[in-house]
Amino acid sequence: MIQVLEKALTKLSTLPESEQEVIANLILTKIENQEIVLTKTEPEKNAWELLEDMAGSMEAPEDWSQEHDHYLYGTSKQSTEND
Repeated sequence: MIQVLEKALTKLSTLPESEQEVIANLILTKIENQEIVLTKTEPEKNAWELLEDMAGSMEAPEDWSQEHDHYLYGTSKQSTEND
């Protein structure tokens, strides 16, 4: 890994200083963003825990669970409101 970094630094040193600064800032930003992602890890959850977390998080019609084919595929509703 160090050889790769040395090669990159050698090539970087041949560029104008303004370009070196831009590339250095890009590298630093990438490293900082990666650190944020690595520190925000959550413990793994099983399927039931994920579903529980998502329950109530979507807005849908009240009869969504009974009439999902109607809402997904446009089929006729299975029941009427007067039942």
